[in-house]
Amino acid sequence: MRCLIVAGGEVDRSFLRQTFDSMDDVYVIGADKGVVYASEAGIKIDKAIGDFDSVSTEEKIRITELYDTELLIPEKDDTDTEHALKYAIDMCPEEIIMMGCTGSRLDHTFSSVRILKNAYDAGISAYLLNKTNRIRIAKGELYIKKENALGKYISIMPYGDKAEGITLKGFKYPLENYTLPAEKGLGISNEITSDEAYICSDDYLIIMETID
Repeated sequence: MRCLIVAGGEVDRSFLRQTFDSMDDVYVIGADKGVVYASEAGIKIDKAIGDFDSVSTEEKIRITELYDTELLIPEKDDTDTEHALKYAIDMCPEEIIMMGCTGSRLDHTFSSVRILKNAYDAGISAYLLNKTNRIRIAKGELYIKKENALGKYISIMPYGDKAEGITLKGFKYPLENYTLPAEKGLGISNEITSDEAYICSDDYLIIMETID
């Protein structure tokens, strides 16, 4: 089983539908206004989660009437998206795709990137996805086939203040046992040059595949 979380950021409805259609045995969680976005894309929602402060009163009533809903209070210790991710992790899916997590609210975007580590630590592949970016957290060894990469560019950034022991092979700009400080942009806009790229790090990395 795979899980699709739709949050309340910017969502391209046609790309959302395309992503949903590409997933087999999918469980859909709508977080706050993401319920509206999923519904507009014609996607069946299995669970609605949030305080729903981003929707109208009429929409909130309709959501609670139509869907299995977990109502959260606004004064909580996590975001609606984080709560939805925790719910998804407890289901132990093979993979979690999170959409609607980017947009004009950069605070929510940064938070959504950071919480991906919760899924990684639970042994679950998880990604933030929009039309031009796919973001994951990784540590240790990772292989990415060029044909499966989202776009031309791959950027790596330390999750913490630095990442040690970084080795990159099959890239235009390779590295060998390198320590990358968070304040240095050396890992931005690399390119895969072989059929398969290799990434290894002793510490957590944020890995972003990007279409220019």
